[in-house]
Amino acid sequence: MASGARVIRNRLITTAAGGDDTVGVTVDKAQLLVVTALRIADWDTARTRDIVDPITHEPALALLTRLKREVCATAQAARERADAAYPEGYELSEDEESEAWRGIGG
Repeated sequence: MASGARVIRNRLITTAAGGDDTVGVTVDKAQLLVVTALRIADWDTARTRDIVDPITHEPALALLTRLKREVCATAQAARERADAAYPEGYELSEDEESEAWRGIGG
């Protein structure tokens, strides 16, 4: 977990310095990282400032709270899209199933 967080932190710093690059993280990992970051920010505010300041000058708790809301909204939107696309009782066609399995490895 720590190495994953370090990689994402480095990507965020690079993105902040370089412009509007997209950082790809799955929603479940983003949720875990934000919740963990909020917990750590509560425990060690000085260390949190050291990590967050190169990315933004926004207070860490404000930034993390906003990120948590955005991640939750993204997860909810994804669930709603999936529910709309695949209503209860829907069965995948063979092509859809093959595509889903190909997407898992990529």
